[in-house]
Order: sequence, then C-alpha cells, then structure tokens
Amino acid sequence: MEDEAEAPRPTLPPTEGLQVIPRTVVPAGESEVVAMLAEQARFSGNDEMRDVAKQLLGAGYTVSTTARRLGIRPTTVWGWSKEPDFIDAIQAGGERRKNVLGEGLQEAAEAALSALLEVATDVGAQPRDRVKASEAILDRCGITPQSESSETRVGVTVDVDFDERLARIVAGGAASGSK
Repeated sequence: MEDEAEAPRPTLPPTEGLQVIPRTVVPAGESEVVAMLAEQARFSGNDEMRDVAKQLLGAGYTVSTTARRLGIRPTTVWGWSKEPDFIDAIQAGGERRKNVLGEGLQEAAEAALSALLEVATDVGAQPRDRVKASEAILDRCGITPQSESSETRVGVTVDVDFDERLARIVAGGAASGSK
C-alpha cells in the first residue's frame, strides 16, 4: 500500500462566481424545531398577521419575501400557503408578478428600440453602425428571416464604405472642377 503513489488530482479553474452547494442537508436542531412550533402556535390564532401575509402574497410577493417582511419564519407562511384562501392569493400574486415583469420587459424593449432608432437615424454615426442598428430593428420586427425557408430568399449586400467612397469621389470631382 505504501508503494502505491496517489494519482495527482487535476487542477480546477478558479471558482470565481461559483458557489459550493452542500451535498447533505443538516436536519433542524431541537431548538430550531421548538422555535418553529412556538411561532406557529403564536400566529395560529393571529388573524391580523395571516391577513397581512395573504395581502402580500396576493400583491405578488414570494413566500420567503413575505415572511422576511413580516419578521416571521418562512415555514409559518408555507404552512398557511396550503390553505385554500392562501392558494388563491398566491395564484393571483403570481399573475400580478407576471404582469408587472411583462410591463417592465415591454418598457425595456421600447427603450432598446428607441436606442437602435437613434443610432439608425444619426447622420453622425458610422455607416456600419447605422446599418447594424437598422438590421437589428428589422430583425426584431420580424421583417428579416432568421432561417432559410422553402420560399425564395432574397439577399441584399450593403456596402458600408459606400458613403466614404462617394464623399471622396465628390471631393475629387469638386477639386478637379475648380481648376
């Protein structure tokens, strides 16, 4: 056994941005279980706290966020979340959260489109940037196809340096015409 050499372990890349997830779940200790049961008993008859939790869940807050805002354990709110009126509030809150996120994405898309439009119409911008912005706008509007289809595909080649060459030709013609 002593003669066997231990194989070197391969070196791993640095763990920047990685998190180690434990493989074992540590069971709750006795004090934690007692605290959870005491909290559950304390709030079981407290309709005001439950109503506030239900309102927060209906407004789109998650169970964890609701518990944190109320200063109680998430397990207490999870216990309540199994009740029919809480289930309805959680479903309504999920729909509200989807709507709010959808509105936020819509606003972000409008801002991105405005930025692209600014670049596309800016006469001071580089021609290739204007073309790229225009392509992006057309692409997002569904005007340019992403993949080849059975229909006839039209190809357009844009010479980005055309403006610069045209300017040189015009400048050269103006210089020779002034002689």
